[in-house]
Amino acid sequence: MQAFLEILLILTAFLSVIPVVNMFRNHDNKYRCLKFLIYSAAFWTILIFVERSSTNAFVSYYANMLGYPLKFLLAFFTMCTILQYVGLKLPKQILYGALILLTIELVIAVTNSTTSWFLELGLSQFNTFDDLYTASKGALFFPHLIIIYSIVITALWFMFSFLAKHRDTRQYKAVTRMLVICVVVVLTFNASQLLFFESNVDLTYISLVVVSFILYIVIYSKDMVFNLKASGRGEILSNMREMYILTDRDKRIIEISPLLLEKYNILFDDIIGQKFETLETTLKEKVVLYSEHKIVEEENESKDHYHLREKEFKLKGMDDFGYMILLYDETQVYSLLRELNRLSNYDSMTGLNNRNYIEQKIEKVKSTKNLGVLSLDLNALKTNNDYLGHERGDYLLKSLANKMKAVFADVVEKSMARIGGDEFLVLIPNATEKLLEKKKQELLKACDNKAIEKVVSVSIGTSIDLEGKKSIYELIKEADKGMYEMKKLRSKAYSDEIIKYIEMQGKYIR
Repeated sequence: MQAFLEILLILTAFLSVIPVVNMFRNHDNKYRCLKFLIYSAAFWTILIFVERSSTNAFVSYYANMLGYPLKFLLAFFTMCTILQYVGLKLPKQILYGALILLTIELVIAVTNSTTSWFLELGLSQFNTFDDLYTASKGALFFPHLIIIYSIVITALWFMFSFLAKHRDTRQYKAVTRMLVICVVVVLTFNASQLLFFESNVDLTYISLVVVSFILYIVIYSKDMVFNLKASGRGEILSNMREMYILTDRDKRIIEISPLLLEKYNILFDDIIGQKFETLETTLKEKVVLYSEHKIVEEENESKDHYHLREKEFKLKGMDDFGYMILLYDETQVYSLLRELNRLSNYDSMTGLNNRNYIEQKIEKVKSTKNLGVLSLDLNALKTNNDYLGHERGDYLLKSLANKMKAVFADVVEKSMARIGGDEFLVLIPNATEKLLEKKKQELLKACDNKAIEKVVSVSIGTSIDLEGKKSIYELIKEADKGMYEMKKLRSKAYSDEIIKYIEMQGKYIR
């Protein structure tokens, strides 16, 4: 056991020195507490080396005695480091209290030869460094040890509470496992030394140095969020106009824009550590997230629109990487795009789609099976325009469009468009012959009226492909043929009737 503990002591000494180089090169105040912790651990290593190698009894004795206030100092800097890591501020009262206790411990340490408060071993009784570990414990030895471990355990409690809130984040899972293993091993060793065997290796030194090294790994090398916040980058991000989301390599959220949380009433604790897809689900009722520009359907018109741009990032000195997702608010852009889309795809006269829209629809038709087509044409539109003016023609076009909207309102899936001056087209997927005939008769009935001036004379042709063997253009041609056959029967008669009515009323305009 003694040989094992001496090997462990040597390894621990190396652990205490490794972080010093990086900490010395780094001049950021964000690591102030961690720096003091690392420097204190390294200084304690020097004292232990001096204690075990010096041939001068005075030097060895007091090198060991100074280890007692150093234990307290490491415990305090451990607390300071962890509080900074979890985002808590060290109260001034605790700082002042720690300074007072440190002063008292220094006084006790340098006067131990006469007071024997830490060890019942005076300088005159000291022969080799082994005597320092076999001597009886002084009255303040165990209270001193209890204070140290109380501070460390309290600090670790803050750490574990913080990690519990972020337990779904991959990097914090690894940190939690590391700390749990460390604490279990350290406490087991210390309890064994106190209860079962004596050794000239101070396991409290090993415990505190291991804790300080793990904190160095966790905070300096592994934690992206702490590095972002502590370096000031987090403050810069929080003031960005664009909202942002930071994730780890597994796309779990580690940081999120306060603006995003506030705007959509999201709790930080509910979303941190969750997959990015979880946030998308949370926002889907209010927000459209997309990575490529496209005109979205009308049901998303009332939602906010954000363009996502994703980029992998890695902080200097860290092995891990994550993703930054920026959300660019393009709600107004999409509003303008929709308006442009309406202008290019809608007929301003009737409020229906136009030829451009229907041609795009036709190009996307992959199968014509059960596709129904209705071709419509206003009768005698030219006669109405010539004799009663274009206002009359506009009235007929709008009236037919309104009646089409009313008749086809219960048909969920359809496309209706004005494709020419007096021509209209309706496409109905999943149609039946019965449905087409029914809608044709309903529209003819809606357009009819006893008063000739209120009649909207229209000719309608229909076609349907029940087997999907015809092209969309063949179906339109068939529907046009039926429409022209009806037009031959109705158009001239309506034209003559409207002229006769105009002559009787004396309403010639042109």
